[in-house]
Amino acid sequence: MPEEIDTSVLLQRVRQRGCLVYVPRITNQRRNNMQFLPLTGTMGRGSFGISEPTGGKPLRASHFDLIFMPLVGFDTGGNRIGMGRGYYDRALSFRHRRQHGGTPLLVGLAYDCQQVPALPVQTHDVPLDAILTPSGLRRFTRNT
Repeated sequence: MPEEIDTSVLLQRVRQRGCLVYVPRITNQRRNNMQFLPLTGTMGRGSFGISEPTGGKPLRASHFDLIFMPLVGFDTGGNRIGMGRGYYDRALSFRHRRQHGGTPLLVGLAYDCQQVPALPVQTHDVPLDAILTPSGLRRFTRNT
């Protein structure tokens, strides 16, 4: 999306290193559901005009080691805001049942100018473990 950082270079680099890459695909826009499909094979335009895989076996977010997430804004506590539909929060809701983070590691991708002092947080929001901006990587710690 225009408000989010371009992830094409990152996708290219991790694929060159032999990493298996899965990307989100909106499966039900009315219910705000998505699944993760392998970045292989045929691509098509999805619900929001974003290029998405059209096939492959989906995996749940809990099966991944690392998830990079574009965003619209983030705060100093690791909270993020996306496009406002909660797709990632739904896919990552299992993280609320864990005491101390774990996998997958959740890394937001953003421009430095997208940082704000604080965002409103709701109980269903899933915070980031780290944020990667052009100025570097910053990890967040949680008191749980």
